[in-house]
Amino acid sequence: MRKRQKFASVAVAAVLAASLTACGGDDESSDDAESSESSTTEDASEEPADEETSEDEESEDSGSGSAGGSSASELTEPGAQLKLGETATVPMSYAGEDGVIEVTVTEIREGDPADLADVEDSDGMTPWHISYEISGVENAEAIGGMQLSLDGLTAAGDSAAQLISFSGGIGGCETESAASDWDGSAFETCNTVVSAEPVTQAAFGEGDDYSLILGSPVIWE
Repeated sequence: MRKRQKFASVAVAAVLAASLTACGGDDESSDDAESSESSTTEDASEEPADEETSEDEESEDSGSGSAGGSSASELTEPGAQLKLGETATVPMSYAGEDGVIEVTVTEIREGDPADLADVEDSDGMTPWHISYEISGVENAEAIGGMQLSLDGLTAAGDSAAQLISFSGGIGGCETESAASDWDGSAFETCNTVVSAEPVTQAAFGEGDDYSLILGSPVIWE
């Protein structure tokens, strides 16, 4: 029986304190005014401390993000060029939830064309296996169960086809998913692309900003 496999084309006030000078006097009203001014001066001198505390708290709050404190300003820029072994911090959406993950591509290796014997329309094609590590940075629990497939590119920048297998991976390349109750712990995964030309680059192309078509993917080579 032929295995059900095929490949598909890719489609982030300054506060001023008022200082009042009290004027001395001999009568009672002068004393009252001095007392009132003194009280006002003390109140004014206390206000900056309260506002300074508020600003400090705001600064602390803004720096403490979920699961690692990464913010949008720390995301790897679309179009970034990385070497194998380097890590990209990128947004990830899954099941209507948004999170941030780290992706580290560790290897792009050539597979055996014989492994495509039962794959439709694979004449002249070679499988290429992309291995990488994923860890959660923000909102990992919400995107538990997510699965990522990186794109493969030739030296000319042409997209390889994704191998879709319903009977497991080939050539020791198995695609793994994050646990449904994922706490962000790192896990290793792999996906296979198919091309008649050598695949020399891996690309993250999830979302409009990083899309191979609409944006600029992060590329490892």
